[in-house]
Amino acid sequence: MPRKHLITVTVGALLMWAVGALGCPVNAEATTTSSTTTPPVINGSFVQPPLIDGFTDAQLAAEDGYLTRAGLTQQVLQWTADSQADTAIFPSGLAGYTQNTNTDVLGRALSAADAAGLTEFVGLQTNNNWWTNYANNTNWLTGQATLANQLADTIWSNYGSHSSFGGWYLPFEVDNWNFTTQASWTAMANFYQTVASHLHTLTPGLPVIIAPFFNTSGGQTSQQWTTMWTSILKNSPIDVIALQDGIGDGHATTAQLSTWYAATASAISAAGAKTKLWADVETYTPSFQPMDIATIVADMDQEQNYVSNFLSFSYDHYLSPQQVAPAYDTTYRAYASTGTVETTPPSMPTNLTAKTVATLSIEISWTASTDNTGVAGYQIYRDGALVATVGATATAFTDSGLQPSTSYSYAVSAFDAAGNISATSQTASATTSALPPSPVNFAAGASYTASLAADSSYPDSGGELTDGTLGTTSYTDPAWQGRNTGTPYSFTIDLGTAQTVNEVDSDWLQVQSVSIFLPSKLTIGASTDGSTFTTIGTVNAPAVSTADQSVMYRLFGLNVTARYIQVTVTPASSAWSFTDELAVKGGA
Repeated sequence: MPRKHLITVTVGALLMWAVGALGCPVNAEATTTSSTTTPPVINGSFVQPPLIDGFTDAQLAAEDGYLTRAGLTQQVLQWTADSQADTAIFPSGLAGYTQNTNTDVLGRALSAADAAGLTEFVGLQTNNNWWTNYANNTNWLTGQATLANQLADTIWSNYGSHSSFGGWYLPFEVDNWNFTTQASWTAMANFYQTVASHLHTLTPGLPVIIAPFFNTSGGQTSQQWTTMWTSILKNSPIDVIALQDGIGDGHATTAQLSTWYAATASAISAAGAKTKLWADVETYTPSFQPMDIATIVADMDQEQNYVSNFLSFSYDHYLSPQQVAPAYDTTYRAYASTGTVETTPPSMPTNLTAKTVATLSIEISWTASTDNTGVAGYQIYRDGALVATVGATATAFTDSGLQPSTSYSYAVSAFDAAGNISATSQTASATTSALPPSPVNFAAGASYTASLAADSSYPDSGGELTDGTLGTTSYTDPAWQGRNTGTPYSFTIDLGTAQTVNEVDSDWLQVQSVSIFLPSKLTIGASTDGSTFTTIGTVNAPAVSTADQSVMYRLFGLNVTARYIQVTVTPASSAWSFTDELAVKGGA
């Protein structure tokens, strides 16, 4: 699955580099579960170019200051170019490439790292076609290796004088689902050989890092993972594997981590490779909220006997005071200083009320909690299931996209950055209103087109969106069609004749364990001629639990004359989105 956040760090071939020249932990690389008593700490952070591009120079300096204050010594700039879009984050001069950032992100990142005393690892290109080609299209992969080397030559020529320039990161991520054949292992070994060998020649002594991931919901077992990496590493001059722990993506539980890190360490040993094993610790939750410090520490505890360094995805994005509640940074720094995570929970939220504020919307409000370190946010429970998390200053929440004529019960708890949770508030209930009647589905059996074809593994077998068949919560149900992209796409349905449209419904699937996410929003357009569309409304993703489920997006209360309805889908991230039905209703 495409990971919304990357991870990187590197281990150099030189002994000096490996044992601490760049701020690595003092404990040697471990390949067995030997006893360790030193509390693990984060040494580095991934950062994505848009974040840096949006910073003023003062904010960028402050950001790097937060990292160093927390004891971090490394930063990984996730990518510098997009070889699918032919864009770069710096004035590259590469033929056919345009700069898609407002500032020279690469130059600014390196200059700020110079001043802060950070080591900066520079990512090469990303390309969304990786998530469909993988190593199965060797011509494509060979072309990407050539582009990577050209990009590196340009970067080193223009920015190699920076004192912070500490190595390279290769963004293409190998996983345990899509690399199951010897042919794919050989293709990746050839790719690594081509790119890493060039980088070692270009910049002797600077490490090359990769960041594979595993997903325990399927794919290869940990034993097969060992076999795969043994094969790849025998012929790949990779200096560091920064293994994503997958906790934030829901790919693993904390208890499973030691098995997979041990399997990776075994592969390095069996291959006779000098590759170092680092951890890429995920600092976000499956709902893209900051992960509590106690969970981060528990994950690092499981990993530390196998790794010599901890990167994070991402201190910059999910723990920095410039991005989230300052309590996260404060709590982590207290842990890094003392080796313990504080355990005092916030007080219970009080005076919870609930009221219907729109046809399918309920608003709840409460009196704020207090905490010894600082409240980090509130958890919203609907009918006993956690459906939303709001920030530290919130004392109200509007729950939209609910079912009509339905009673809902709410409760709220407060949490701090350490992961301590208050007692749950008393409950409050409210009931949604009925929808205006729209008994006729004009889209039943209607023809439609899609701007992006469904993936061949989860295809549209013909008319699935208008056949009236809703899928189960299993993504293998043939009623569903799936697309793996982070780019908006659309469906256009032809109702046959102009109709008075009162409601548009679109059904979507969530299975987070395999990276199927609900769209962040749907934008609905209407047309009488099929060429000029007028936006008639937007439906944002509703608050839902993390459970596997189908969710109906509804736009209602319309009075629009249209023959054609277009639904533009904005994916939540570069991942899967699955849909099974599109209804256009009226006839009241």
